[in-house]
Amino acid sequence: MIINKSNINGNSKGLCIFLLLSSFLLFMSIIEVRGQNNDNRGLYLDRFTYKNEDVSRKENGQTFIDYSPQNWDDIKCNEGSKLDECVGYVDKWTTGRDWGITKNNCRWCPASKDGSGSDNNCGVHHQSPVNLQREVGYDFNTSSPYYSDIANECIDLHWMKYEDSFCTLDQLEDADAFTIERHALRIAQPISVYDNFDDDKDGVRDGVRLNCRIDGKGSRFGRIDYSKGFSQWWHLSHIDIHTPSEHTQDGQRYDGEIQLQHFYSVTGSEAGVDNEMGTVSVFLQAYDDAPPYRYLDKVICQWRRNEYNVRKECGLDPVQSTYPGCFPLKRRKRNLRNHEDMATAVDTDTDALTPTNVTKLMNDNRPKRHPKGFRTIHDVLLYNDQHRNNPNHSDVKIHMEEGNFGPADETIDWDSFVAEQSKIMGDEEKLYQKMIAIENDANEELVHERYLRELISYDEIPWFNYWPMLGARTEYYFRYSGSQTIPPCYGNFDGGSRKGTNHWRVLKDPIRIHRRQLAELHRLIAERIAPNDDPVKSLRCKPDTAAKVKRDPVNPNKFVEVDVARPLQSWERTHFKTFCECKDWVSKWPEDRNWCTIENMQERFYDKPYNYDAS
Repeated sequence: MIINKSNINGNSKGLCIFLLLSSFLLFMSIIEVRGQNNDNRGLYLDRFTYKNEDVSRKENGQTFIDYSPQNWDDIKCNEGSKLDECVGYVDKWTTGRDWGITKNNCRWCPASKDGSGSDNNCGVHHQSPVNLQREVGYDFNTSSPYYSDIANECIDLHWMKYEDSFCTLDQLEDADAFTIERHALRIAQPISVYDNFDDDKDGVRDGVRLNCRIDGKGSRFGRIDYSKGFSQWWHLSHIDIHTPSEHTQDGQRYDGEIQLQHFYSVTGSEAGVDNEMGTVSVFLQAYDDAPPYRYLDKVICQWRRNEYNVRKECGLDPVQSTYPGCFPLKRRKRNLRNHEDMATAVDTDTDALTPTNVTKLMNDNRPKRHPKGFRTIHDVLLYNDQHRNNPNHSDVKIHMEEGNFGPADETIDWDSFVAEQSKIMGDEEKLYQKMIAIENDANEELVHERYLRELISYDEIPWFNYWPMLGARTEYYFRYSGSQTIPPCYGNFDGGSRKGTNHWRVLKDPIRIHRRQLAELHRLIAERIAPNDDPVKSLRCKPDTAAKVKRDPVNPNKFVEVDVARPLQSWERTHFKTFCECKDWVSKWPEDRNWCTIENMQERFYDKPYNYDAS
């Protein structure tokens, strides 16, 4: 029998071509399934979740993934041309100009149980969050009784001075600045399209500005002054609240963490380094004897208003639960008009109060949105940076008045202001303790309500956008170099440079809050409804939260766990953790100064770690 080798070679080549083609088609199908949606807009619909396992979902016949924390680095997006349409990158912001994001920087470097080390070989990194240790504030002098081999000197010379933005509570409410995101409760510094500025000659709505003004003073973002190494202001973009805390302090995890996200006020070329952001964090901890923190009650009512708004636009009934101090929403005549307002505003021939009509009525009164849907300045910075090499792209202009860059306001007597805030909060604590003593047979919810009624006779507290900085009643903090805690985890480590750094400042003391406040934060996150314009169409007006939620099996209305915190990451020397406290400067808070009278560092750091322990 004669074997024809040429036939074998020909068949083999054909088989190889077939296998290669099949592999290529399979690869492309995987890319299509896990990447871009062909919804004519190129949206990337992979997202992230805090659940322990990845969650698959269908959208237009395609499968997309909500990735669990250990797989956040699998979130795919075209950072070069479609970054603004990537759903998995929630903030889409940069905190310094001239910064380009080229990839997802999330890495899975979980900390060991004691907050150090990692089960994975991550190498050098500075992923966040991490465990914060007061030991880094010990002495690095080997002859000192408080020597530690992990001690780092705090190089800061003064407190973080903060000055309020010109946004009032009414302006924030009108701009829908209070939103319930999948991963956090948010307060944005609202921006809107501007018209007719002198530097906008073409008449095209291609710029944004802060949507808040004070007559005679103009417009100004909230701003904070970092000590040592930062000669310019950091400007407030938005505030997020996570439950529980993302960072821990000497192994303790707190009930919540407020993160104030900032962008640097000058470009990378001016600052000398790109890719920088700044986050100031404040812990929240619920105590049995703590009065409700009044500022937190204010913002809870605003998130409930947003919840009402979203449900109304979706044609859903309002939530049945109530919350002390949040008056009936129909009494307000802003974005959420009452039924009588709406009935008169709708055409009498077509006066059906449908979700469409309700949405139109609300949108008529809102600030002009940029066509790209920007909600924070960080969104704008990222969009410009990602398109700066496109010859057909024109930057979206950010109009910031000169007052944003000027020197500190010397008319503020900070010593008197801090002393006044300390006295107000001290008096409220005494009042609450008095109420507990009087109502010793009442449950905590009833005491909360009666306490609020008692406060009606007091002066209403004015709105202050840096309210978390007041509640902790301390100037002292941990500082370290890290990353953002949600995808794409901005902050890729660049040895020998600040480039790719989120500069964290985490206050040492938590804000003491009421347990009912914590329960409401949990409920708002756990019962989130996706708005009717959500990019994931299949989830519009349906429950949609990234939280890991666990309900009480006996009482399903009670939440045992509502977790929107990235798991702790291992720490490296590259995080350069340090603790700034009494020895570094004298605080204006009387609570700090009292705590600093404890001379024994061991006692001050660990036995009585908080200001209220020293009282």
